[in-house]
Amino acid sequence: MKKAFSLIELSIVILIIGILLAGVTQSSRMIKQFRIKTAQTLTQSSPVASIKDLSLWYETSMETSFLAAETEDTLPLSTWHDINPQSTTKNNAAQETSNNKPKYYENIFNNALPAIRFDGTSDFMTFDGTILVGSNYTIFVVEQRRDNDNESYLFGGTDSTPAANLHIGYRDTGTITQAHFGSDLNYNIAAYSAPIPRIHSFMFSASAGKKYWMNGGTTPEASNSSQTTALISYAGAALGGYRSNGNYYNGDIAEIIVFTRALKTEERQSVEDYLSKKYAIKLS
Repeated sequence: MKKAFSLIELSIVILIIGILLAGVTQSSRMIKQFRIKTAQTLTQSSPVASIKDLSLWYETSMETSFLAAETEDTLPLSTWHDINPQSTTKNNAAQETSNNKPKYYENIFNNALPAIRFDGTSDFMTFDGTILVGSNYTIFVVEQRRDNDNESYLFGGTDSTPAANLHIGYRDTGTITQAHFGSDLNYNIAAYSAPIPRIHSFMFSASAGKKYWMNGGTTPEASNSSQTTALISYAGAALGGYRSNGNYYNGDIAEIIVFTRALKTEERQSVEDYLSKKYAIKLS
């Protein structure tokens, strides 16, 4: 009766284990690549590009979204490219200061898709916010916050006068806000406990006021028809922070889509449906 494996038997066992592990690793890599390719296909065939008044489109799965040298896990990002096909002039988000650069993270959404991670302390990226001044708008954001910071803003600026700063995001751990520095539209949610992927839809109309949906749906979670004052300016427009008071976003952002128009219901829902399929976020 054998009491121990021979060297040959041990070698065979190790070889089999190595083959199995290699197969698992390869399968995992193939699943990831499939999900990224699927996301790219969904992006390219989405209704977003065909809806008029698309003004800004940031996303993370396309090869054109970032500089190739920066698309490695945990590397800081200097540029997030606007992929809006309706405009030849791109509104890229940028950050030149090393200490303020968010980072590129792999495998964040749907176990495969990358995201931009903001540290909640100093990370932000600037963009041209004048596209929103004096305009109606519909803004979609796919994100998940990573801390229970009291104020954690997805959009912000540097001005602190009424109607001169768009700041949207988490006003506190249990409130989402859409504000033009004043006339805040707030929606109460459960206090933070863990990262939860969400689709946010923020709408403003100078005739109908503000509306907000979380993960789509027919009826908005919050609305106020009296908040009809458009932005009169938007200085220091940035993603990832309300810079006039130093409240930065702590979390992951995967996609931002901006229309300079209050979309029709079917248009809004078609964009939300696209985002739901891409990021495996169930709609309401």
